[in-house]
Amino acid sequence: MEYLDKEIFPVLLPCFEEMLFAAKENDVLKVQKSRFSGLDYLAELLWNRNPNHPERQVDYVPIFEIPFVKTHLEICPRPVFPKSWLWTQSQAAVVIQSAVRGYFVRRLPQVQELRSFWKILSKEKEIGQDTITENHYQ
Repeated sequence: MEYLDKEIFPVLLPCFEEMLFAAKENDVLKVQKSRFSGLDYLAELLWNRNPNHPERQVDYVPIFEIPFVKTHLEICPRPVFPKSWLWTQSQAAVVIQSAVRGYFVRRLPQVQELRSFWKILSKEKEIGQDTITENHYQ
């Protein structure tokens, strides 16, 4: 128990505290899924603040540049995060709004007519016809 109190906890507890503050800043406590990984953040802090390696405190190394992490990720790569995890709320709102606006614009009769025109034109180019016949528009 003395070993934990003297060697482990003085390094680990401040890192835990900083990880919790970072989690609060990234709204991890409010949303179920997030790009913030507490374990990655904690591993990065512990690697860079290791008292046995004071040179690491000067040259801060991001988590994906740490040697053992690089080798582990080569063996077991992580799945790609969905974009919704990577976006902030404002970025997600912009994407949703643009999708809804695009849907309403594509619903307009003029736009439908123009889209059908370009579909017919591209089909005729594939076939090799150069003229657009009028029976397509009836």
